[in-house]
Amino acid sequence: MIVLWILLGLITLIFLLLCIPVRFDLNYNGEATVFIRYFFLKYRVLPAPEPKKEKKPSKKKSEEQAKEKKPNPLLQQVKKYKEAEGLTGLLTLAKDLLKATGTRFGKLLKHIKLKDFDLYVLVGGGKDAAEIAILYGEVCAGVYPAVSVLLGLTNCKSPHGRVSVDLDYSVKEPKVLCTASGAVRPLFVVHHGVQFILRTILPFYNKFQNAGKPAVKSAAPAANKKERTT
Repeated sequence: MIVLWILLGLITLIFLLLCIPVRFDLNYNGEATVFIRYFFLKYRVLPAPEPKKEKKPSKKKSEEQAKEKKPNPLLQQVKKYKEAEGLTGLLTLAKDLLKATGTRFGKLLKHIKLKDFDLYVLVGGGKDAAEIAILYGEVCAGVYPAVSVLLGLTNCKSPHGRVSVDLDYSVKEPKVLCTASGAVRPLFVVHHGVQFILRTILPFYNKFQNAGKPAVKSAAPAANKKERTT
């Protein structure tokens, strides 16, 4: 009985920890900086911490490692799938996977509370004024609808969601400035992550692995026919 209460206590504790929001702060000014905060912990995601310098292996070891390198099994499976289904089949599989991934990611976005979002795009950098004007129109046609969808999915409304695109013929290079902050509960990330693995990754993986293999027919219909004849 005591073990059961301990397990219930651990499950309750894990559930409560998953319900506490993870906050993030993003800043882009030529280089992206992303911080994640959870309780009193703060971790920098971007730019990634520099890895510790390791001692360079000797030439003999590097030559031995090069000889021992085995071919990538993923690339081999891609080639196998391409041979079995053709290039069209491989591209169709990739397209369906990206579509399913986008759908699942869109559902996760609904649980992200974007508290502040500010995007500023400055168009310029060309010698021909007509080309810059056309580029400005294309950028406006792409940025405003995309940001509108993003703010709608994350329930971020003005004045917390701001976006502007400017045109300056004197600017040598275009600029993009972006700041954002928000929060998401880990419980939703875990939920959609498990759903993504079970409903998307595993079916596509099985289809990927079974490329070129003959389909296994079920023996149930034959058994039913025998029962009917008897």
